Amino acid sequence: MNAIFPFGLPHPTAVYVNLFLLTFVLHQTFMHYVLAGSLYLTWATIRQGCTTHLIEQPLAATLRDWMPFLLSAAITAGVAPLLFIQIVYQYQFYTANLLLWWRWGVVVPVLIVAFYLLYLIKSRMLWTWPYAVRVAVVLATSSSFVFVGFCWTINHLLANSEANWPDIYTTGRLPFSVVAVILRMLVWIGGSFATMSVIVGWQLNYRQSHHSDSSTVAGPRELAGMSICGLVTAMLAAAGYVALSGAAPRSLVFGTFSLPYVLLAISGAILQTIGWSLQWRSNRLEVFGLSLSTIGSLMTLFGVSVIREAIRISAVDFAGLYPRHTEAANVGGFGVFVVVAVAVTLVIAWCVRLVSTGMHDVDKDYSIPERPTA
Repeated sequence: MNAIFPFGLPHPTAVYVNLFLLTFVLHQTFMHYVLAGSLYLTWATIRQGCTTHLIEQPLAATLRDWMPFLLSAAITAGVAPLLFIQIVYQYQFYTANLLLWWRWGVVVPVLIVAFYLLYLIKSRMLWTWPYAVRVAVVLATSSSFVFVGFCWTINHLLANSEANWPDIYTTGRLPFSVVAVILRMLVWIGGSFATMSVIVGWQLNYRQSHHSDSSTVAGPRELAGMSICGLVTAMLAAAGYVALSGAAPRSLVFGTFSLPYVLLAISGAILQTIGWSLQWRSNRLEVFGLSLSTIGSLMTLFGVSVIREAIRISAVDFAGLYPRHTEAANVGGFGVFVVVAVAVTLVIAWCVRLVSTGMHDVDKDYSIPERPTA
C-alpha cells in the first residue's frame, strides 16, 4: 500500500470500496441524527423533572418530530453499504455475523422496538404520563441505538480478528479489551453529536429566518457546545484507539495510503469549529457558519471512514480478496444499482420536502400538555 487510497488498488476493488465508503457516509449522516438526538432527548427529559423544560424547546421538539423519519432514511440508506461490505469483505463479514450468534440476531428486533418508541416519543400522549415512565421510554430508546452501535462495533472487530475465530467459536467469549471497545464507541457517539448539530442547525435556521422572535429558537451556543465537545471526544477517542491498534494499522494509517485522509478529517474538524465559533459569537444560526460546519462535517466523516477501512485492510489479507471483487464486477448489475439509487434518492428528497412542510410550521405549538390532576 504505497499509493494514496484508492490509487494502487485494482479497478474493481477501488470501485467497490469507494461505493461502500460513500454510501456508508450517507447512512452515518442519518443515523448520527437519530443516535445523538435520542441521547439529547434522554438528557432533556431527565432535566424536565428538575428546573428546566428543555423538552418543550424547538430543538427537542424538532428532534421528536423528525427522528422517526430519519431512522427510516438511515435504514434505507444502510442497504447500499450493507450490500457493498458483503462484496468487499464477504468471508470476514459473514463469519463475524455467525460468531456473534444471538447478539447479532437481536439487532433487528431492537431496531423495530426503537422505531415504535420514537413514534411514542413524538406523540403528545407520552408527555401526559408520569415522569418515571417518560424517562424510562426515552432511556430505552437511546439505549437501543447505543446497543445497535455496540453490536456493529463488535461485528467490525470480529471481522478483523481471524486468528481468534477458533477460540471465539469454542468458548463464545469475545477477546477484545473493554478500553478498545469503549474508545471505538466514543468515536461514533461523539461524532454523532457534531453531525446532528449541523442537520438540526439547518432545520432551526429555517424557523429562525421565518420567526420574528428569534428567542423562541434554540440558541446556537447550545448546538455549538454539543458539536465541539462531540468533536473533541471523538478525536481523542480515535487517537487512543489507533494507538492501541498495533504497529501494522498505525503504519498504514499514518503512511502514504491514508495520511491525506487523516489530514482531511482534522481539517474538517477545524472547519466545523470555525463555523460554530462564528455562530457562538453572533448567537445566531447563520447560513455561512452552517455551510462551513456542513462542509467540515462531510470532510471529517469521509476521512474517518477511510481511516476505519485502512485499519481493517491492515488486519485482513486484502490482496487475497481482489479475485472476488473482479468476479463480482463481471457479474453485472451496476447500471440497475445506479438507476435504483437515483430513484430512491429522489423519493427520499421528495419525502423530506413533503414532511418538512408540516414540521417547519412557524406557528407550531411546542408546549407539552399538562398532566390532568386527580
